[in-house]
Amino acid sequence: MNKLSEYPAILLDIISPRRCLLCSCHLCHPLTHKRNRQNALGDYLCPFCQEQLDICVADSTELSQINKVFSGYRYGGALEQIIPAWKYHGRSEFFPLIEVLIRQMIFRLKILESDFDLVMAIPLTKSSLRKRDFNQALFIASCCANVLGLPLLKYHFTKVLDTPHQASLDRDARMRNLNPDVFKVARKACVKSRKILICDDVMTTGSTLRAAAAALKNAGANKVSAMTLARVE
Repeated sequence: MNKLSEYPAILLDIISPRRCLLCSCHLCHPLTHKRNRQNALGDYLCPFCQEQLDICVADSTELSQINKVFSGYRYGGALEQIIPAWKYHGRSEFFPLIEVLIRQMIFRLKILESDFDLVMAIPLTKSSLRKRDFNQALFIASCCANVLGLPLLKYHFTKVLDTPHQASLDRDARMRNLNPDVFKVARKACVKSRKILICDDVMTTGSTLRAAAAALKNAGANKVSAMTLARVE
């Protein structure tokens, strides 16, 4: 970059400075340099915070009722800060970062659109949705459907019973907390004989995913696979 071309870059960094979403260190403005599109994370996280993302290269997790499980990252390091800030504290600036993480995860794990007919999300009860104002699993499912070019089923699958938040329970209690009766398929024709990819933010014991998959299969779904942004080991 010659001295003349440095001036617009300096001006942009003054007018609209970019900071790492986690540590607030300075980031180069995306309009001032040629970005490597394989590293779009650089628009949101500094190199140090990117290194704190613990990637799952492959996932051999086996869960009853679920044909295949995909998880992009281990829940720890940067993700342990990103997900709660986004999910519970209304940090809207994290939405584009989550979208980039999902896109890169789908390509890295070679998740194929041909393996599924539609994408769904783990639903929230009406009271939980009112408190949180959005369903983080639905945002993940929407991003996934967009990348894969698959239809997103937003309705007709609901959580009808309020249960204690999984995050507040120990492992044994999580396993007992959910059963297929917690979820309801309002229009079984929407899922009958379909291959479904169901999405959530974090998998710990897998009890939520198992219960949802069982409810979908009881309604006639052919196969149910799961995709989570992160998993707890």
